[in-house]
Amino acid sequence: MGRTLGYPTANLDILIKDTKCKPGIYAATVTLKKKKYNAALVLNIAENKVEAHLFDYAGPEFYGAFVEIDPIQKVSEIEYYDNLKDLKEKIDEDIQLVRNVFKM
Repeated sequence: MGRTLGYPTANLDILIKDTKCKPGIYAATVTLKKKKYNAALVLNIAENKVEAHLFDYAGPEFYGAFVEIDPIQKVSEIEYYDNLKDLKEKIDEDIQLVRNVFKM
């Protein structure tokens, strides 16, 4: 769904090493094929779900690739919406909050 809203994401199975992580939206770095990207991260621990939107990534899909994620700063809470318009507005706001962390 992220792709249809203009924010394609990598949807990942998670292994949480840091139990201090709480659910939410984070500014993060993602290492993919030895290159680091700034990213917006949705960490949904209850559903064992992580979604990462890598900024400035224009490469091919990377299904099955190993990625390393380092959450840097929580910027927002996860919220649920009944319609795509409100969800898109929330995502836009969260992306801007993450960009502010990286000063992009």
